[in-house]
Amino acid sequence: MSLFDKYGFNKDLLESIKKLKFIEPTPIQDKVIPEILSSKVDIIATAQTGTGKTAAFGLPIINLTNNREKTIECVILCPTRELCLQITKDLNVYSENIKHFRIVAIYGGSRVDTQIKGLKQNPKIIVCTPGRLNDLIKRRRVDLGHIKYFVLDEADEMLSMGFKSEIDIILEHVPQNRKIYLFSATLSKKVTAITKTYMKNALTISTSVANKGADTVKHIYYVTKQSDRYDIIRNIIDVNKDIYTIIFCRTRRETKDISNNLIQNNYKASVLNGDLSQEERDRVMNKFRTQQIKILVATDVASRGIDVNNLSHIINYNLPDDPEVYVHRSGRTGRAGNEGISIALVSKREQRRLKEIERLSKISFTRNNPPTDTEVFETQIHTFASTIIDAPLPNEEDKQTFNLLYSKLNTLTKDEIIGKIISLNINRTKKHKKEIHKSKSDNIDKSDSLLTKLSINVGRSHKMNPESLIRLIKKTIRLRNAKIGKISVKKSFSLFEIERLPSIRSLNVF
Repeated sequence: MSLFDKYGFNKDLLESIKKLKFIEPTPIQDKVIPEILSSKVDIIATAQTGTGKTAAFGLPIINLTNNREKTIECVILCPTRELCLQITKDLNVYSENIKHFRIVAIYGGSRVDTQIKGLKQNPKIIVCTPGRLNDLIKRRRVDLGHIKYFVLDEADEMLSMGFKSEIDIILEHVPQNRKIYLFSATLSKKVTAITKTYMKNALTISTSVANKGADTVKHIYYVTKQSDRYDIIRNIIDVNKDIYTIIFCRTRRETKDISNNLIQNNYKASVLNGDLSQEERDRVMNKFRTQQIKILVATDVASRGIDVNNLSHIINYNLPDDPEVYVHRSGRTGRAGNEGISIALVSKREQRRLKEIERLSKISFTRNNPPTDTEVFETQIHTFASTIIDAPLPNEEDKQTFNLLYSKLNTLTKDEIIGKIISLNINRTKKHKKEIHKSKSDNIDKSDSLLTKLSINVGRSHKMNPESLIRLIKKTIRLRNAKIGKISVKKSFSLFEIERLPSIRSLNVF
């Protein structure tokens, strides 16, 4: 028996809940659902992403709305296109057994005429980003005059992105007797101002201390020089073979430099920053969600609304200017009961800023030493040993094929064979590290640089990104080990730096 039966949901909704195998409500769901069903008060709910809050407001609102009427009864406002689509997808799953129940997503970066057609199909719920909803209000294409329920999801994110004026305008078009349900990971001053302006006698619900980091996340920091941070990131990745992470940077330039270096060093990485078009962003996020890419290098603005489960680590290449932003960053791991690790790389002077974050979020940082090259070697040897142990033994036919190899190895003892395998592994890794350091020094020291600037006649319009561009360059010039420096992908062409190749002035692939 599902514990959701106690709320009195209609049979169609209960059928969806059963199909989803929802058995026991999460803490935020158990506190919020009965209050929304009663429709008596506004609600301020503090909850981390990944705690089930979409179902907390979605299930009761679906149950309350009347699908026989042709008016929009609920607006759900959220900060980004990605979150808008995710919420819409979830609500469609919840309501799939209810006839004529429509939910429409309204967001920027997509054709507005398609969304206007969706509004003409009499949806009961619209899930919106503030900018696009405001645009449709100005065009008089959406009627909010019958709204009963207004949800502000990720309110702190929306306000930090500068949507305060858009929210004000939207709420002017909503009836005064509507109920507002505000969900936020932190209760910042901006969020508190919204609650005082538009909510009266609101009920505050929380499953954790306001502004508090998730208990499932371990927070550690390494004190390091700026020049050593990339090497530390590589070692973090190398000692965690199943790592699935976002690396946060303060600037677009940092995201480009780090992602380009990781891609050149054969890591499954990509960049997410404001230079990407919506199509490029969607392509990167699809690869990241399906783990074709295991490492995403992003700015805070570009990462807003990312909702990805099972992240093992968050790596802060540098600390954010706003302590609250750190709470959002770290909250992207340790979700749905999983444990996560948030790592901050800081200088000696920046240690005092960790104290500010600790005071705000009620978390505690632990200082650790960054992973060493020795730890990386040990991890690689352990992984290699596991690969050997798990590998199948050769059959008799294979043994006949490798008779020569067997005869040569028979002169060595077991310990000698293992020792030689380890030496090969370590020497190969050391050689690779030397090549990386040489590449870095070539990029940094411009006066002695052997790099030259070239162009290639493909760009964003050809679905090109730094990762695919590097592969294309190496394939075109037939030099897999060519050193590549800065990359700039434009709309119809790309610029890049590469070790000097006298016979090449530009690359044409068409």
